[in-house]
Amino acid sequence: MAQKFKFKLDGLLKVREFKEKRIKLELGEILKEIEEAKATIAKAQQDIEECYEAQEAFVSEPAAGRMVQFFPQYIQSRRDEQKIQENILYSLNRKYQEKIKELAQAKGEVKVIDNLKDKQQLEFNKKREKKFQENIDELTIIKKHRENKV
Repeated sequence: MAQKFKFKLDGLLKVREFKEKRIKLELGEILKEIEEAKATIAKAQQDIEECYEAQEAFVSEPAAGRMVQFFPQYIQSRRDEQKIQENILYSLNRKYQEKIKELAQAKGEVKVIDNLKDKQQLEFNKKREKKFQENIDELTIIKKHRENKV
């Protein structure tokens, strides 16, 4: 029965592939957080614009002084929220860039081991084919030798 190819570093290859998949999942989470931060920034900007419009409509009618004070405070709170989200977005983008570098390194490690596996498997297949051909040649010689005797 023919011997099956066994790569000695299969365990290491699986660990490296798992690490690569884990990094890809982390990248997905970071991208999700980035999109959420962008949506929050856009929502804050939209709230500020709506507040200005409401303030203009409100000022055209007679109103209490407390209500007039509300608008600048609300706008300031939304701007503060927007700045906080922009800082979060900046830190997430840096984290994303670091993960991209980490992913590139992990992919390189997997590729090196994968190339080694391919090389060893090709070598194994050549040796197996050579043995198979030698057996065929030997059987052919034996067959010819028997035919010559008869």
